Amino acid sequence: MSENGTSVFHESCFACSSTNAQGLRLEFRNGRDDSTCTASVGSQFQSYKGIVHGGIIATLLDAAMVQSLHKFHGRDPLTCRLEVRFLHPVPSNSRVTVQARRIGSRGKIVLADAKLLCGGACYARARGAFTFR
Repeated sequence: MSENGTSVFHESCFACSSTNAQGLRLEFRNGRDDSTCTASVGSQFQSYKGIVHGGIIATLLDAAMVQSLHKFHGRDPLTCRLEVRFLHPVPSNSRVTVQARRIGSRGKIVLADAKLLCGGACYARARGAFTFR
């Protein structure tokens, strides 16, 4: 909780909390309906030697989409569906940029997409469907 008693968005989240010691500690820059984050992905997040685990890549993409939707709607999104396309293996110990944006809605479901860039090239893409709690 913050000093004024209101809930802080994702205060213990593995991906974006600044207080979760085991987490990624992602810091997002939010626009009206988009979010961007640049982060270092260390070797502790690898699967095969020198390659970031696919689950971590999916987490980065999902977190960016959640951030963009939270900023736009002012509510807490919950992931209903996440589709990730892995285009290239992401090298561990690399600096990546994750960008996400809200792309529309269908009834109570809100849609977003995201991409993960490394060295300016796209290494992974995602689309997600979200609802609100």
